[in-house]
Amino acid sequence: MKKFIKSNQMILINIFFLIGGFYIGWFGYDAYWEYQFLTLEEDEEYTFIDSEENEYMLRRIEPSDCDSSSHFIDQANKIYSCNNLFDTYYSEGWKSVGNDCSNESITFYFDKTYYIEFMTVQNFIDTSEFNSMDKINDFRLSFPYGQNESVQETHYLVNDNFEQWKDINKVVDEITFEIISYYDTPGTNICGLQEITFYGKDVDETTKGNS
Repeated sequence: MKKFIKSNQMILINIFFLIGGFYIGWFGYDAYWEYQFLTLEEDEEYTFIDSEENEYMLRRIEPSDCDSSSHFIDQANKIYSCNNLFDTYYSEGWKSVGNDCSNESITFYFDKTYYIEFMTVQNFIDTSEFNSMDKINDFRLSFPYGQNESVQETHYLVNDNFEQWKDINKVVDEITFEIISYYDTPGTNICGLQEITFYGKDVDETTKGNS
């Protein structure tokens, strides 16, 4: 045994230092992070995010209700109302009753006043649906709520089925979407959209001036 130890002395020394270094490193790492944690607890300037501030973060704002000038009901009694535009559980979208897109409008109502930064508008994604109806070209947005008179803006949509972004940057409690012109599809007189989504945040002092 003594002969074995003597002949392998350097190997045993290296193993000893390796094991010792491992334990020293482990306890040193643990002590370091414990020190960092205690330092954070004692630091009075360390602050956490207030959950109330989330109200003023940009998020999806879902209307509480809507009205449309018309909506289509098919032979199976499936209703293509304006509520489908913002209801995440339904993908049927909105369709007009058969008056092309002429003189069609939709008004969205919110449960309180919000700062709406932008909206996205989605034609029907399904190719057969997209090709079987008239699509909106120009449309007007009206914002009745505000410190001054009602504000109106005109936008347009590309004749395609990708999601399209439109800036709003207004303080509102309702928005009216009015169709001005449309892309005509031969063989149909039904107008339609799959989805409209609003993004904004609660009103604070920094957003009141945008009404």
